Amino acid sequence: MPLINPLSIDTKARTTATQKVHTGRFVNEEADQEDVHDFGPWIQTPKSSRVNSFRYDFAARLIHVKWRDGGREYVYTEVPYEIYRAMIRIASKGKFINQPLGAGYDFRKAEPDEINAPSNDERTAPRSRENYAGARKP
Repeated sequence: MPLINPLSIDTKARTTATQKVHTGRFVNEEADQEDVHDFGPWIQTPKSSRVNSFRYDFAARLIHVKWRDGGREYVYTEVPYEIYRAMIRIASKGKFINQPLGAGYDFRKAEPDEINAPSNDERTAPRSRENYAGARKP
């Protein structure tokens, strides 16, 4: 199935494309046999109706997402750090996953070693706009 660039779709078609769950390719294969992970901390998303939390694996370049509906966990592979940063900043995490992330990156169910892998305590979570808003001085 060819990948779709969401920016190349005309406005009317883009509205239809945003209603799809995913246009990226589901990869039904196990993760690489390497069990080297360098996960950053979980980023909680209390305002999202679909995404519970997510984190980035700096070693494998993937985003690990926990969904609210039943706790399903998926990973999106070969994701550049800049895309992860964009996901932190965007208001609607679900729409972001449906459009740029789901449209351009392969995804699969998270493997047990990814689900159980601890976060690297030396990594700190990047700050979102909401984090900065609370830190402003009057």
